[in-house]
Amino acid sequence: MTIAEAIREYVNETEGLEFYEQEPEKGLGILVKGDNSYMETIMNLTKYFDDHNVDDVNLELEGMYVECQGDDVIVFFPNIEA
Repeated sequence: MTIAEAIREYVNETEGLEFYEQEPEKGLGILVKGDNSYMETIMNLTKYFDDHNVDDVNLELEGMYVECQGDDVIVFFPNIEA
C-alpha cells in the first residue's frame, strides 16, 4: 500500500474527515471538521501507517501544511496528487 492509498483509506474510514477537492493544485487535502483536532488526526494517521506497515520511502509527506477555514482545518500534502 502506498502513502496516498493509506491516506485515502484512512479518510474513508474516519468520521469527521473528508477530502478537500476545491484546490487540487495544492495537492491532496483532508478537511478536518469542526470539533476534531487536526493534530490528533495526524497522530492517528501516523499510527495507521505503522499498523499497516506503510513507509514513506518517496518522502511524499514532506512539506505537509495546514490552513484554517472557519472552524475547520485543511491538511495539505503537496507531494501527493489530489
